[in-house]
Amino acid sequence: MPVSSRTRSIWLTQLLLGASILILAVLVFAISPQLLATWHFTVGSLVIVVITLASLAVPWAKLPRGAVLVLPFLDALAIGVLAGTTELRFGFLWVFPVVWVAIHFDVIATSAMLGLITMMMVVDLASAPTSANALRTIIVTLSFSFVAISVHQAMSQIRAYRRLQRRQARRLKATAIRQAQLERQANELLNSVDMGVARLSLAGRILAVNDTYSRLYGLDALDLNQPGKSVEYATQRGMPVPIPDRPFARAARGETFEDARVWLFTPDGEWRALSISARRLGGADEEQSSTLLLVHDVTAITHAQRERERLVAIASHELRNPLTIIISTAELALEDDTLAPRMRARLEAMLNAGDRMLEMTTTMLSSSRAGQAAPAPVDEIDLRGILIDSVDSFRPSARAHDVSIDIRADTPLRAAVDAFRLRQVIDNVISNAIKYTPRAGGVKIVGAVLDDAVAVTVTDTGIGISQDDLPKIMTPYFRTANAKEKSGGTGLGLGISRDIVSAHGGTLTIESEAGQGTTVTVRIPQHAGADTDAAR
Repeated sequence: MPVSSRTRSIWLTQLLLGASILILAVLVFAISPQLLATWHFTVGSLVIVVITLASLAVPWAKLPRGAVLVLPFLDALAIGVLAGTTELRFGFLWVFPVVWVAIHFDVIATSAMLGLITMMMVVDLASAPTSANALRTIIVTLSFSFVAISVHQAMSQIRAYRRLQRRQARRLKATAIRQAQLERQANELLNSVDMGVARLSLAGRILAVNDTYSRLYGLDALDLNQPGKSVEYATQRGMPVPIPDRPFARAARGETFEDARVWLFTPDGEWRALSISARRLGGADEEQSSTLLLVHDVTAITHAQRERERLVAIASHELRNPLTIIISTAELALEDDTLAPRMRARLEAMLNAGDRMLEMTTTMLSSSRAGQAAPAPVDEIDLRGILIDSVDSFRPSARAHDVSIDIRADTPLRAAVDAFRLRQVIDNVISNAIKYTPRAGGVKIVGAVLDDAVAVTVTDTGIGISQDDLPKIMTPYFRTANAKEKSGGTGLGLGISRDIVSAHGGTLTIESEAGQGTTVTVRIPQHAGADTDAAR
């Protein structure tokens, strides 16, 4: 059965006096054993020991608070017996019951304790009425009174301070509850809107994001500041936006802007058109200021605009043919000199109207074509640019996780590829290497030309993959137990990467050992010949 704090306090206080008496008895036996023969010392000491043992057996938790006063008053009587008829100053042991009563009880109980002690000293004085004993009685009484008053006042102040602390703690608790409720309501509000919202510190770290932003950029729920799995492009199927020009990097530098347009390629293989704005949020001081990044998904609007432009182009093109016929016919008819003036005027009006309509359709067609983004061609490029750009984008994450990155690609790595899809593969492999490598580990990227193929090898010193899990690692949605504990993910990245590499006529192989690290090798034929269109 657990002991209450009140009972424990009573035990400790009484045991302190009991232990002091036992130590005193040992010292008396060693220094002045003849004192043990006096009944005052023996009886007083035994009574205190008995009181101490009895206090351990009493169920104080079931008794009223005032019942404990029996102990210090009995202790005071026992000390009075102990101190009687001896020149030793055993009476100073009265400090124990005096302090006990002054700490835990009111002025009346303290005064009663002082009165009891004074009465016993007066009785002792009556047995030996000398001026020295009288002076000693007065000094001891005044000393104990001063101790009692000081202790009582100190405890009163401590109790008042505790009450103040409890009130402040209740206020802080209520404030924390209200703050938690406000944060929960704010999160619910942010998660209910269909646009992405991210709040950044002035140092460029993510403070908070809503579900839409996290889903769009493929953020790791366990580490929001790790680069997301989605990649931003200047145009659909074009080249990636340079890292310093990306909206997040601009906002992290403290820039504010409106309607910055990018194309986002998500881990699910979807293209999303985004309109991004950055606004400064003020705070009580500079340290509390932050930047709010607002991301609107305008894919449907963009596709609708493109469809409208396509329809305009079709309509403009189809109108050109009948208009050309009408204009040509009117011009031929006007060459007849026998036309009546009235008929000539009608034909000239028809010709002018046709010219105006043809000019309008030409303008509409030109505008429509100007608004269409051309698809990125599959050209022979040097893959070192993709490697270097990908590594640069992951260096901040590697530094944050204390993982070193070493890239070696000294010779040109030319191959006919779909640049943005190959970038997706490289990003996924390097991201996994950093994510699953513990602190003080390293990632090594090597690019080389081997047997008419470009080979990119990414080796890490990470958690590795067991031989049982290795055959299933590219299965959609499969993730090892260690990977689930280390970081979040979907288990789709490697499978998608393998499909992209296969569509280029290449191979993606994985070698790994649990606890020793992983090596991923991507091989792409140098010469065009693979069905790269399938990679699209």
